[in-house]
Amino acid sequence: MKRLNIDLPKAELEKEEKYLQDVSEKIQEDILENTSKKQKVTEFIVEYRRNQIDEYRPDEDKVIDYFDHERFVQEEAYRAVDKRLGELSELSSSPYFGKVGFSENDTEDEIYVGKYSLIDEDGTEPLVVDWRAPISSLFYKGSLGEASYEAPIGKIDVDITLRRQFMIRDGLLKGVFDSESDVKDEILMEVLSSKAGSRLKDIIMTIQEEQDSIIRDKREGVVVVNGVAGSGKTTIALHRTAYLLYNYRKMLEHKVLILGPNNIFMDYIGHVLPSLGEEGANQDTFNDLAIKLLEIDDGDVFSGEDFIEAILGGDEELIADTRRKRGMPFKKELEELIADVESGYYKARDISYLERDIISAGDWERLLTKDFGTLPYFRRGLRLKRLILGRMREARDEKRYEIDAKYKALRQSLSSDEERNQLDHARMTEIRALVATFADKREEFSDLSRHDALEIYRRLMTFDFLTQEDLAPMLYMTNRLKGIKLPFEVRHIVLDEAQEHSPFHFLALKEITGCSSFTVVGDTNQMLLEGEAVMNDLGFCFDDIRYYHLEKSYRSTQEIMEYANRFASDRRIVPLVRNGRPVDEISCQSLETAADEITGILSAYRDIDLGTCAILTRDMETARKLHSLLKGKASMKLIDTEDAFLTGSTYIMPSYYARGLEFDAVVVVTDKTEENKQDLVMYIMATRALHALASIKLN
Repeated sequence: MKRLNIDLPKAELEKEEKYLQDVSEKIQEDILENTSKKQKVTEFIVEYRRNQIDEYRPDEDKVIDYFDHERFVQEEAYRAVDKRLGELSELSSSPYFGKVGFSENDTEDEIYVGKYSLIDEDGTEPLVVDWRAPISSLFYKGSLGEASYEAPIGKIDVDITLRRQFMIRDGLLKGVFDSESDVKDEILMEVLSSKAGSRLKDIIMTIQEEQDSIIRDKREGVVVVNGVAGSGKTTIALHRTAYLLYNYRKMLEHKVLILGPNNIFMDYIGHVLPSLGEEGANQDTFNDLAIKLLEIDDGDVFSGEDFIEAILGGDEELIADTRRKRGMPFKKELEELIADVESGYYKARDISYLERDIISAGDWERLLTKDFGTLPYFRRGLRLKRLILGRMREARDEKRYEIDAKYKALRQSLSSDEERNQLDHARMTEIRALVATFADKREEFSDLSRHDALEIYRRLMTFDFLTQEDLAPMLYMTNRLKGIKLPFEVRHIVLDEAQEHSPFHFLALKEITGCSSFTVVGDTNQMLLEGEAVMNDLGFCFDDIRYYHLEKSYRSTQEIMEYANRFASDRRIVPLVRNGRPVDEISCQSLETAADEITGILSAYRDIDLGTCAILTRDMETARKLHSLLKGKASMKLIDTEDAFLTGSTYIMPSYYARGLEFDAVVVVTDKTEENKQDLVMYIMATRALHALASIKLN
């Protein structure tokens, strides 16, 4: 990394260098101390396990229980120490990145802000404050002067007098700046100009005020972020998650659910929370979660790839079906279906057994609609079945008692063994007949155990298979009729790439989890089907909603964003003024000549060490053909399934697998030639590039 300017007077610089030295020494002391703790805990665990194997006796359960508890405590201690050593290792390279001076009630104070906290020798004063702490928000405020932050005791008013930014690498001071507003351009440019890598990175050094206000928004209610490509919405959502876990740990730890569009994306973002010191958030795609909860075979569902390919290919029947199931009128259809099921799926009837009235049709109806009315409908059926079976067992047991009593009296009057044996045989025959009548009778109401949600939902299906757009409404319907429980508690949900979610995504998640705390992010410019985004109007589902719109893009150079804006539906995107190389626009007569051009482009990108590169096509067929043509000419990985991992540095994939990802360089291959016309696929592909973009148009 190059050395940036150090914009400080000499005396002030020496003071900062001394502070850095003191902090670095404290970090090394803490590393030694925690390494020693880790070694001692490790020795205890190893010794305990050895003794447990050697000395175990089956009659020593109480002792074993005691030592199992001790082992649990020690293993928790090991995890805590190991986690802290990881944090200290990161701090040793870059202990902090900011400093803010402020006055409160005429008392001057200052804090240093870093990725993790560091306390002094006495354990009383923070040398470095965690960026997620409430007071650290002062560093991210827009300007010097009057400000406030939310502390546990309430709102604290202060006057910010200093904002200083540091670039520290390998424990060395590379740059220092004082700035009156936001992050200094030189530091922001240094970070934005770095290589993308194969995983999304944290942005704690360069969080902007508008981003910070979203990250630190209150936990309760719903935060909706509609952000243009490159505005940092995914990163904001993940940093918000880290912030909430830090400040509400007891409430939220292991109770956050993050849902993304596909497994490529989930793997891409999977490192961010651990890099911020947070583990244990549950992560999945909505579709995979729905398939598991519905207990259906994923082979019964039109695959995500085929679904998007059909949409992009203009399949009018599928497009019409998708629009229908994303609209609120479809909720009315679904509610009518649920009401129809609840009004007569289990037909009321009289049940009698052994000349006893077990239940009347009127009681059947009353129990289903009133007494059990708070339960999901299928559970009411199971409850009713248990009640009927219970009454039948009472009647059966009474009859069995009568049979036993009858034969007991007869047996006392018999003298020979042969007669008694014959009487016992007659008794067993009568009991077997009684058991058979019980089994036969229960078949009369076996339908109370039938609850095939797919069979019911088929009444609303256009096709003989489930599409991706069927999963959310079917999940909503199944929860209403059957009740669905997640295997873990959820108190906050993050929905990413939510621009094409239907009302049922939100309704189903809210009702299944009982959770009303959401962070929802998406980009309405990236909707593959034109229309109103449900995420922009969630009043049908939630009461407390805060909407944010991010128009500034930090990802791409000005040249790339100006090119991408030609194809966007919303052309208000404001690129950060970071200039780079012009977009290369190339025309080719065939895919074969395009392959030759790509070979030269990749070679040029390697010469300037651009890092990761993606070749993006509109559809999978073109990606596979191009990959075949490039074999032997260039090394790259074909991403042709959503379960693929981004390993290596050069990839080729269809446009829809690239949503949410970013690369140092992108080569777009398209057969569309019209410009200045809305083309969301082109917008998506072009905005994946950070530093270089080449656009190849096939004539």
